[in-house]
Amino acid sequence: MNYQINDIVFDTAQRTLSYQNKTIQLEAKSYELLVVFITHTQEVLSRDKLIALAWQGSVVSDGAVNKAISKLRQHFEQLQPNTEFIITKPKFGYQLGFDAQQIAKDAEYQQRHISHRTYLSRYLVLLLLGILSIVILAFALVNKEEAAQLSVQLERITAHDGFEQNLSASNYSQVLFLSSPTNNQPRRVVLQSLKDNSQHVLPINMEDFTFASLSPSGASMMWVAQNEQTCKIMRYNFATGSQQTVFNCSDMQNVRLSWQANELAIFIRARKNNASPYIIHKLMLATNSLQQLSLPLQHAQMKGDFLLAAHPRHPLLAYARYVESSLSEIHIVNSNTLETVAIHPLKHMVNTITWSSQSDHLFIADKKILYRLNANTGEIEHIKQLSYPIESIAATTRDAKELILVSQYHASSSIQSYNIKTKHVTNVFSNAALNRLPRHDQNGLLFISDMGKEHALWRYQDKKLTRLNIPFEFGFNRYHVAYNAHSMVFEKLGAVYEYDFTHNTLTNLISAEHQAYAPNYGMSEQDILYSSNKTGQWQLWQYNKGSASHQQLTKNGGYSGYFYNGQLYFSKRNQAGMWTLESGAEKLLIKDFSNINWLNWQVINGNVYFYKRGSGIWQYNIDSQVEQLLMSEPEGFIHQYDVSDDEKYIVYAQLQPMQGDIQAVILNW
Repeated sequence: MNYQINDIVFDTAQRTLSYQNKTIQLEAKSYELLVVFITHTQEVLSRDKLIALAWQGSVVSDGAVNKAISKLRQHFEQLQPNTEFIITKPKFGYQLGFDAQQIAKDAEYQQRHISHRTYLSRYLVLLLLGILSIVILAFALVNKEEAAQLSVQLERITAHDGFEQNLSASNYSQVLFLSSPTNNQPRRVVLQSLKDNSQHVLPINMEDFTFASLSPSGASMMWVAQNEQTCKIMRYNFATGSQQTVFNCSDMQNVRLSWQANELAIFIRARKNNASPYIIHKLMLATNSLQQLSLPLQHAQMKGDFLLAAHPRHPLLAYARYVESSLSEIHIVNSNTLETVAIHPLKHMVNTITWSSQSDHLFIADKKILYRLNANTGEIEHIKQLSYPIESIAATTRDAKELILVSQYHASSSIQSYNIKTKHVTNVFSNAALNRLPRHDQNGLLFISDMGKEHALWRYQDKKLTRLNIPFEFGFNRYHVAYNAHSMVFEKLGAVYEYDFTHNTLTNLISAEHQAYAPNYGMSEQDILYSSNKTGQWQLWQYNKGSASHQQLTKNGGYSGYFYNGQLYFSKRNQAGMWTLESGAEKLLIKDFSNINWLNWQVINGNVYFYKRGSGIWQYNIDSQVEQLLMSEPEGFIHQYDVSDDEKYIVYAQLQPMQGDIQAVILNW
């Protein structure tokens, strides 16, 4: 039986989806899910109902359901990109986006087809099984031989003081990188030959420099000059030394670039502001025309399409899409036609990606680990675990051998205490680890650190360190300590947990289905304020532990909030400003209040403490409406801070000068 879904044909007998000249074979769970959606057309199916129908009531995790839905969406997107076939109905479930119309088939043809298939099965099944066995055996032997021959060699490319980052490479043994400032030299963009190791410092204005990308031919580079008011994409020609403005990117932030192989276009990854998702664009250099490539509506939340890499020799583009905190996707696109070629799910996040200079493989870095992904099959293999986290990677060829260039960094930060009255700074804690997000805790201090094997939450009290007993990696997650300092709340994968410091116990307060973020205690420890987009827009909600009830507090947006004297004060995810509610109506109190403040801002005794980029930490008095600067932004400040309950001290994380270098990973077969 065949069904037509927005011109895509679903063949239930063959278990395929077909559109134009492309056919996709469905795996078992995608087939079963699609049958359920078709037999319940126009019905919104809850998770429980999906589990009952597609998993026959088996015990299934939310992650398994999410993965199955994501996989079915990927199949549809390969055939019709940017079309929403499976609609998420926040708080309710999922629905098929189009009516499924049954297609009548000619009975005689159907009978011939069945007879022919039966005839073939009688005479060919044994032959096919025999051939399949031989192929599998040969494949296994080849893989075994290849695995035995693969070895990894490391070669140091740079060994300077400071940190080399932002790698890109040409096809001809050249690497471009940004060298961080040190006591001996300023920040520089350097072009280095990997044949003779000669270096050339590029004569460009570094004041607003943010990113650069070397062309595949090595003839020129594109670079981004951006400040708070303007953004320009510039082109530098190595032969002539000339520079020209290519594109005005003033309505974009966090711009990253990658060249198309033929150098007729560049691909741009950017977002509108720090609360909006990343989107991939294609800029044609001859006509200066811009076209959006990625991010259909159903993925327009969270991080978006956050990494990109164009193949240096073939018309292929890869980009990484955020799905959830432990799941991402690699999308492969034909960079000429912009059609999706493949989508490969990954069970982890990705730091950086680059194409092989010699094949259709992608190299992927996740923290310290380097992987290789076959862009055609989706097969992924572990290449090497390095000593330090990987910042960026690039690939080139030297003497016919491929080099995967890796920029590593060793980051560390200390915890400082600032006396608001005397303006004196005291070092509270420092080591060789990355210590972040400090919070006052009774007579001690809480902070997140990677001093162990993973990011964990630690307490520092009376010069003693204690790791909190949390049965999973804490990660870099915002947390809020209760007013009585006996407990704290934090979010993990959309669920909210409460940790009791007295009894060292952990309680799951809010399940992941509520998609909760940025939790704070409310007017008492019985109430939890949190943000969620479960209605389709980020709003503030309140959860009462006694009644286990959820109440929506805002209507026009809300992301992080506090109560003071029974009145709600809050920020929004997609809009700058600090707001309050008066008789149900919004009132803007602080206009110059960046939405990055969701991580740290506080309300204490009628004073609002918040951060202004490039300025420091400010205090706003709710009654007098007077603002004053309390602490100027120190060097290395990473806007992670906490004001003590007595309003006398500010503890903050201070980044130490980073060290890192470039190494070449050489694969020998």
